[in-house]
Amino acid sequence: MKLIHTGDLHLGMEPEKQRGWGVDRGRELWDTFARLIDECNRVEVELLLIAGDLFHRQPLVRELNEANFQFSRLEKTRVVLIAGNHDYIGLRSNYGNFAWNKNVTMLVGEDMQTVEFADLGVQVSGFSYHRRDITEAKLENAARAGEGISILLAHGGDAKDVPIDYKRLGLAGFDYVALGHIHKPEKRRENMYHCGSPEPLDKNETGEHGYVRVDITGGEKRSVKAEFVPFSTRRYVDLAVSVTPADTNGSITGQVAAKLAELGEQNMYRITLSGTRDEHLQPDLGAIARLGLVTEVFDETLPEYDFDAIRAANHDNLIGMFIDRITGLPEQNEVTEKALYYGLSALLKKD
Repeated sequence: MKLIHTGDLHLGMEPEKQRGWGVDRGRELWDTFARLIDECNRVEVELLLIAGDLFHRQPLVRELNEANFQFSRLEKTRVVLIAGNHDYIGLRSNYGNFAWNKNVTMLVGEDMQTVEFADLGVQVSGFSYHRRDITEAKLENAARAGEGISILLAHGGDAKDVPIDYKRLGLAGFDYVALGHIHKPEKRRENMYHCGSPEPLDKNETGEHGYVRVDITGGEKRSVKAEFVPFSTRRYVDLAVSVTPADTNGSITGQVAAKLAELGEQNMYRITLSGTRDEHLQPDLGAIARLGLVTEVFDETLPEYDFDAIRAANHDNLIGMFIDRITGLPEQNEVTEKALYYGLSALLKKD
């Protein structure tokens, strides 16, 4: 059988809303969800697993209706989902009495339960969050159900949200373990994945984002092939740009613009300038931020000073004394180097 494992879609979230270019990111989460439905139809998967946090918070009825419409477009695929720590089933949750399409099963129980699809020969076990955090290791005694293909669907993996002993869980006998909550994709075993979020949701979530495609074949001796599939519209990228004393603001922004074009202007960038610059140059960070989808710009460059000339011209004042004091320290390292540069900049009244 073929299945797609996803989770942490966080529909309803609006990443980067505070930025002028970020106004559409919330809509893009929904668009990626719709593309994922298209992908299920294209690949003709039998099962779509959603490992919690389909929504960023307890969903509104209109949001449930929108998600249900997308599920109705599935041609051959059954859906199994659970609630995670963000969209947990609270006392007033709209999950409680929502009527899903007949191809959708939500494991709403607070304790482990199993749904069986006899025609597929598969059982899916899991439980939903009914409160924001679950500190108990609720997967500690999890075990396969039945003789068919046995799948565990779960949300957690840190101290606040269902701690997981991955080695122990790997011995529980499940053919595949579909995990959510960790937003970066992570392979724990050949048949155990944190799928990550289909779209990056925070500037620290660099790297590829997508879903996990799983093929399970064979009878009693089953073969499980799982692979991560990049799928996101955009990525967060950490971009390092090296500066030299020959550079000007024009050459620096040109270098950054060329790298953005090379790496993809659809991506979102955290840019760090490093190296040494002309002592009279102040990098124009605002100009760099306006080049594209830039979340932050850091200036870690150091001015190129002629320390011997500065010392000679200031041997009888505080500037010369400062240079002698720092360069005379028994241990010279990155910290003392930066102290020398930053201190001298302040004394020379250079920004």
